[in-house]
Amino acid sequence: MGQIDDQFQLPGSSADRVQSLPHDVVGYARDYRDGYVSVRHRHPRHQLIYAVSGLMMAETEAMSYAIPPGYGLIVPAEQPHEIRMIGAVRLQSLYVRAGLPGADALARCRLVTVSPLLAQLIAALCEMDNPWPMPPRALHLSQLILIELLAAPVSPLALPYPVDPRLRRVCDALIATPASPRDLDGWATEAGMSRRTFSRHFQMETGVSFGKWAQRLRCQAALRGLAQGRPAARVARDLGYANAYTMAAMMRRMT
Repeated sequence: MGQIDDQFQLPGSSADRVQSLPHDVVGYARDYRDGYVSVRHRHPRHQLIYAVSGLMMAETEAMSYAIPPGYGLIVPAEQPHEIRMIGAVRLQSLYVRAGLPGADALARCRLVTVSPLLAQLIAALCEMDNPWPMPPRALHLSQLILIELLAAPVSPLALPYPVDPRLRRVCDALIATPASPRDLDGWATEAGMSRRTFSRHFQMETGVSFGKWAQRLRCQAALRGLAQGRPAARVARDLGYANAYTMAAMMRRMT
């Protein structure tokens, strides 16, 4: 861990100050009200945005992410992003110094599953409120957190956006009407492509098939609707599912 002069004293945890703290790993916790929007911004440190409770919807220039409880979004240093809170949200965040040995793996944006062990480590570090000089316990917690974070499995809830404006037009239309009964041929026609060309280009630009992309979109929409307190049957109907059980089965497969 980096060494800073012992006379350097900064108290823990306002969001605009944590970036300048001398710690290699900084913990930050806060409660947010429903509807709060953290407008597009960036940090000089890598960040883990972890949802303890509530739902967060995060966007970068190329991706959309639903962050339900038990998941965390790794945002690389200097990556512009925006976060919207759905329902009351309890956030615990980590800020990791860019350039820290072993932290290169955090330089790629991705949604990860937060294990019970990692969740407890994050909570313990946040409770300590970033003391300086760092006591041995805080130092060891930071080291364990990095080990567990780098080993965290990737979640399938990321929603990548294509670059081609024809494909984006299709994605925007499906986002606006996620229950649309239009089939693959219909969406290909919307894009002005053959079915084969549409499927190939969509897979190349997003890394997933159009069918999987649509399923991820509906899973994100379902998480958002449920977090807003809407009845499960209504959410399912709005997304084109026969009933709440069918929708729940889809969400179990995805999460």
